[in-house]
Amino acid sequence: MEIDKKKLKITHFIAPIILLIAVLNPYVETQETLYQWLFMTAHYLLFIGGFLLSYKVLRSSPLWIIPSAIIIGFWHIPYFFALAAAYPLFRGLNDIFFILAGILAGLGSYKLSLFSRFSLLILWMTVDTILSVVFLLQIPAYSNAVYTFSPYSLSQEINTAIAMWVDMSAIIIYVFGKFLKELLF
Repeated sequence: MEIDKKKLKITHFIAPIILLIAVLNPYVETQETLYQWLFMTAHYLLFIGGFLLSYKVLRSSPLWIIPSAIIIGFWHIPYFFALAAAYPLFRGLNDIFFILAGILAGLGSYKLSLFSRFSLLILWMTVDTILSVVFLLQIPAYSNAVYTFSPYSLSQEINTAIAMWVDMSAIIIYVFGKFLKELLF
């Protein structure tokens, strides 16, 4: 693993720390139990916060993206999703692992070509679109209809799908804006 000491400045850590504080506080943690859309949005923010902590500062093998994807996939399996939503211990683990997944993705992404980064972004958005369609169709696996300990009712899933589309749109707009800025200026 390489550390880019030129980019290792306190200002690099401001945005990721703000994102993580926005999610990792008692108020939001309590609200995540009530609102599935917020729980899902927190996943994005935790991952992005972790990603920004390591991207451009730490460089390593692109193979680190594989365990990152496995971690994210694991916490989106309906049973583990429900456990993290329902119980503070599992939510804490969920939060830690989403940050770790972001850090691992940041480690591996820096050395990838522009084409590879775009391909991974497209893959991420495709998988999230599929999951948002699952929520939109109100398939009960992510609700208390299947796992009675889940705090989420089936009726929350449409709002979760909409929140995911908004989150994905914001990510795509930001990423493409950054790339256009780099290409043009």
